[in-house]
Amino acid sequence: NHELNVPMAMKIALDGLLEYNYKTRDTSISDVGKYDKVEVSVLLCNNNFIQNLNKEWRGEDCATDMLSVSQFIPDLDVPTLMLGDIVISVETAARQAEAKGHTLLDELRTLVVRGLLHLLGFDRQISDEAAMEMEKEELLILKSLRWKGKGLAKNAPDLSKPHTETLDGQVTNSLKRAGSLRFYRPKFKYIFCDMDGTLLNSKSQVTARNAEALKEARSRGVNIVIATGKTRPAAIDALNMVDLSGRNGIVSESSPGIFLQGLLVYGLEGREIYRNTLNQEVCREAFSYSLEHKVPLVAFSQDRCFSMFEHPLVDSLHDVYHEPKAEIVSSIDQLLGTAEIQKLVFIGT
Repeated sequence: NHELNVPMAMKIALDGLLEYNYKTRDTSISDVGKYDKVEVSVLLCNNNFIQNLNKEWRGEDCATDMLSVSQFIPDLDVPTLMLGDIVISVETAARQAEAKGHTLLDELRTLVVRGLLHLLGFDRQISDEAAMEMEKEELLILKSLRWKGKGLAKNAPDLSKPHTETLDGQVTNSLKRAGSLRFYRPKFKYIFCDMDGTLLNSKSQVTARNAEALKEARSRGVNIVIATGKTRPAAIDALNMVDLSGRNGIVSESSPGIFLQGLLVYGLEGREIYRNTLNQEVCREAFSYSLEHKVPLVAFSQDRCFSMFEHPLVDSLHDVYHEPKAEIVSSIDQLLGTAEIQKLVFIGT
């Protein structure tokens, strides 16, 4: 519809990012000049549709005026800037237009502007300064296009009041009615993630990019579960280096996790829900081979490691790969009598 000139509104919004230094805007989208084109979709729907979407993505079982869903992926080297989707309920927009004393088209235009600004990193709810900056950019777009309509920032619900009454007399949280979905909310609830060769690089360190991705997933309500051949202490130590271990991280002694090739599994609150061990005769044969050929062998048992060798390569499991420091035992019988073994690793010389 030429009356709902989204491309021009988007161009003015992007130009505004270059001309003004907004302190409160999320700057994940910054260098817009490097893209050949920019894409955003606008969907007009009814209350039932947006209520279902609101429930699915935000857990809010109520209609709202607008949802904005970001599709932007940082560091993705593509020629098109995929801003995201703006979904607007025409039913709610019509009711709001009547209450504000302007036309439905005016209300749709202002909702499009609000959606664009959310996709570009503005969020009036974080502070008074953020609200002022969002209103400034909003008014710039509306005036540049000669669009009518009252400023959205001024007409936002009073967030200092915890509840507002709806037309049918029901009380609901004001944020549910006013909220927009700035960030994409995944449909899945869990990510099961390996460590070696996945989260960890060749130096057995979590890269900054992987750490940021994990934190972003957690911020969107996704539960991260480590599934690794490592021991739990090794996973905790590796992720502690990027502040992702402990009660507020993704792995701790109180979190779910799959360790030692699936032979040790923890559930909610870190309670053990599955354990299995290697056959003792297989372990005895492996250690006999190790002694005969002088090839270092390390046995893993829950949160401990054992070996019959003092060797730099054995030490490297602890110094480089975060595993518990190997306890040296003097005989095969002593080892098999000390621990239930869940994993064996030969270390080549």
